[in-house]
Amino acid sequence: MSSFDDNIFGNLKEVQYLLERRKKELNRINLWKIIPSDPSPNEDIEIYFSMGSDSFEDKLTLYYTKDGSEPKDSDEKINLYLDEIIWDDTLWNFIKIYKGVIPGQKENTIIRYKVEKDDNIYSFSVDNFSQPNWIDETIIYHIFVDRFAKGKEPVPYQENLKTKWGGDLKGIIEHLDYIEDLGVNALWLSPIFKSPSYHGYDIIDYFEIDPIKGTKEDLKILVDKAFNKGIRIFLDFVPNHMSIQNPIFQEALENPNSMYRKWFIFQDELYETFPGAKSMPKIDLRYKEARDYIIESAKYWIKNFNISGYRLDYAIGPVLDFWTDYWFKIKNEFPDTFHFGEIIDTPQKLKSFEGKLDGALDFFLFSMIREFFIGRKWRPNEFNAILLTKREYFNPKFKMVSFLENHDSNRFLWVAKDKKILKLAIIFQFTQNETPIIYYGTEIGLNQYRDILENGRSLHEYNRLPMIWDEEKQDLELFSYYKKIVNIRKNHPSLYKGKYVPFSSPVLSYWKTYGEEKILVLINQEEVEKVIELPKNMIFKNLLDEKIYKDIISIPSKEGLILKTINL
Repeated sequence: MSSFDDNIFGNLKEVQYLLERRKKELNRINLWKIIPSDPSPNEDIEIYFSMGSDSFEDKLTLYYTKDGSEPKDSDEKINLYLDEIIWDDTLWNFIKIYKGVIPGQKENTIIRYKVEKDDNIYSFSVDNFSQPNWIDETIIYHIFVDRFAKGKEPVPYQENLKTKWGGDLKGIIEHLDYIEDLGVNALWLSPIFKSPSYHGYDIIDYFEIDPIKGTKEDLKILVDKAFNKGIRIFLDFVPNHMSIQNPIFQEALENPNSMYRKWFIFQDELYETFPGAKSMPKIDLRYKEARDYIIESAKYWIKNFNISGYRLDYAIGPVLDFWTDYWFKIKNEFPDTFHFGEIIDTPQKLKSFEGKLDGALDFFLFSMIREFFIGRKWRPNEFNAILLTKREYFNPKFKMVSFLENHDSNRFLWVAKDKKILKLAIIFQFTQNETPIIYYGTEIGLNQYRDILENGRSLHEYNRLPMIWDEEKQDLELFSYYKKIVNIRKNHPSLYKGKYVPFSSPVLSYWKTYGEEKILVLINQEEVEKVIELPKNMIFKNLLDEKIYKDIISIPSKEGLILKTINL
């Protein structure tokens, strides 16, 4: 069996790797943090840079512009003075922290800055952008388009797992009633743009749909019909890299004098790529023309097809300065859209995206859920403490998006080997403020037949099998359970925007409260029954089965309850 979290963080959890990465960062001048992370108009901004012990400076000079242009030595400047010196046991060395303050700026200002002796450009926008109001109530259904449905028919199984199987936009249109019945109100579609691959993460044309997946007219019909059912559409967008077959890259490859040569990072005939994929050349988004092209292509689909935003693939790849421009230009024109990044890195790196995206996929929580419910790594009180600490760490304006599995991981049921454990994880996921995602097929028991990490290799296709449309082969009891949980969340604001307060008991227990509504969640992941003493003078109704409880409750092994306080 693979690790519980499918080694999703790779060597980021290895101490030696982290030490080497940190040494490299601290051997140069490095942005440490900014406060606040998402500046508002007229708010002073504290800038902190770190420096290793290779040299000693009393102060550093920071140059900045207020019109979005690249800073030069002749621009406005502030001094960063030595603020503190930190001793790091793991590095066995000193870290020097320098601090300066950029004065508050008016709304819709982009501050771009650099520090002397450092070539990196940093930036932030001063704005009043916010998440759209509807995101708190959103429940996302993640569709891997090529494997979902082919028109009215199921996608036919093929022996070659890495070829196009024919799932298309019409297949999604034909099954909107099914999606509506499940109760979700948003779809995230895997990339639909023209691409040589079945997965679509290597784009040939950012302004065209892959013919096998449909047409622009199909997308318009899908968006309109979905919207009429109260369902929004998110597209999967890939800004970091493109297909080797993309005409832009081909021209750059063949002609060193091409205007597109600067769009990529060449060294002789070699070029930088998405990690481990020679067929996916990395786009150099430090270069203005490449940056403008990618942002305009993102705006095109919002403007012309009314999509509600993007899941942004490999958002850790482009320089952070790119995301300042992306956020500023997209949110100024389309403020009611939501943009969340795939950022597989440490929470510290993730925090640097505050003020540059609406939110991000919560890989840390993904790992926590698996390690707690499947791996039994923590006691319930420890799990609660980590969860609360994580939430305090991030800006509340930065919305996390939760998931139990995705197209790059083993399915939860495959790893857990127990539907009861899956149900407990579902209760937990749907009683948190993070926006929840359901990966297609999980709701009817779709599983895989081999591990994606079998024999040390990574073969994601095993968890991208065709959707099951034969009801005789679907787990209809699990589908009904999901429907019930989805409906409970939608009808109880405390579950999607309430305060999280741990409750002391032998099982995972916590209150969710919002206004007058109070809900107590109890999850027994143990192998034995647990007896819980409920708060005195309170009566509860279990929203899962309508049963009434007070005083003491016995929770069978691997069962959970969602208890709402009531008056009789």
